[in-house]
Amino acid sequence: MRAGKERTRHERVMELTARRIGKGVRTGIMRVDLEDERFDDATITLGGRQVLDFGSCSYLGLNRDPRLVGAAVDGVHRFGVSHSSSTAYTSVPLYRELREGLEAMFDAPVAVAASTTLGHLSALPVLIGPEDVAIVDAQAHASVHLALQVVRASGTEIVTVPHNDMDALTREIEAHADAAARLWYLADGVYSMFGDTAPVEDIVALLDRYEDLRVYFDDAHGFGWRGEHGRGVVLDRVDWHPRMVVAVGLAKSFGATGGVIAAADEALIEQVTLCGGTFSFSGPIQPADLAAGVASTRIHLSEELIERQAELRRRIDLVRSGLVDLQLPVLSVERTPIWFVRIGTPDRVVELVHRLIEEGFYVNPASFPAVPMGLAGIRFTQTLLNDEDQIERLLDALGRHVPGLVTEEVASLDLREPS
Repeated sequence: MRAGKERTRHERVMELTARRIGKGVRTGIMRVDLEDERFDDATITLGGRQVLDFGSCSYLGLNRDPRLVGAAVDGVHRFGVSHSSSTAYTSVPLYRELREGLEAMFDAPVAVAASTTLGHLSALPVLIGPEDVAIVDAQAHASVHLALQVVRASGTEIVTVPHNDMDALTREIEAHADAAARLWYLADGVYSMFGDTAPVEDIVALLDRYEDLRVYFDDAHGFGWRGEHGRGVVLDRVDWHPRMVVAVGLAKSFGATGGVIAAADEALIEQVTLCGGTFSFSGPIQPADLAAGVASTRIHLSEELIERQAELRRRIDLVRSGLVDLQLPVLSVERTPIWFVRIGTPDRVVELVHRLIEEGFYVNPASFPAVPMGLAGIRFTQTLLNDEDQIERLLDALGRHVPGLVTEEVASLDLREPS
């Protein structure tokens, strides 16, 4: 700290962040190096203990599917471990195959990035100019907020609105409609920490109401397990709108690696591809991941996906009904594979995570900055690798441990949505 001066707000926030995350690291529940020689089922090993993994975002379990694994191995044999060239110059043929498969899934043009974050960092500075105003949901994914910092540097005004608050969004649209060249609203399809969803239909209704409005959805956590051909929560609820962009990730339900920017406007996708910085100046998706992605598109375009999605929905409903029956302080009971139980303080969150590890379960601790101050809790996810018996056992453990650890202010609130 600088001698003779008080700490800046930035320094205080960084200190708090480091303290919160550092405690999770020191207690062995965050940034954990797993000890497994290989993965065979839904278990992972940490601290010498084998536990069931309820922290994975591979919702359909495709990341360990033998077809994706075999394709990845074949991709390495055919094209090597890496193709060391920017896609601005050359790409292995698998890039074209992956892009064509994704376009069939979306029924729309796509640009394929090395990750969702790099996709945002390419797309948003191209789409949003200094004469525009960008309005963003407070709980939109951190990668969206990160890319908006680049947009802000060019002079664009960035406005943050409370989570899923359509009245606040409408007020900001009307407040900036006359001065801004265009307005952008940025939101998630499925929110990564609380598991709730954007009011997609209401947002698209605003597109029809305000002709200068555009919408950018990050549907990384809704892609794959939901919608026709796995095109996601957003496009399961609404059709393509000419002023809507959808970004998704391939490293979650899809089982591979990469990010995708999709839109009905082919010229827009071409502009993002040609002008987006990370499409020219970052490394490509490598052959193993490209080949796995191609294999995954084939599954998503087959009848098998319908069966996988239906089975995941059945297990989602099992968790949902169990949490409601237990009357735990969950922040959302929407039908997604992400669940958040509010505890109250970081210390009690750490205690709960350790108790669950002792009983054979790993869940994700979450406190500031991953969630707002005062909303510390645990996030757990479910995949098709988590069978019904494992789910029932986790629910039983939560029912025994959570009530005694929630703080009084949390216990006094009914945070559940109606069943």
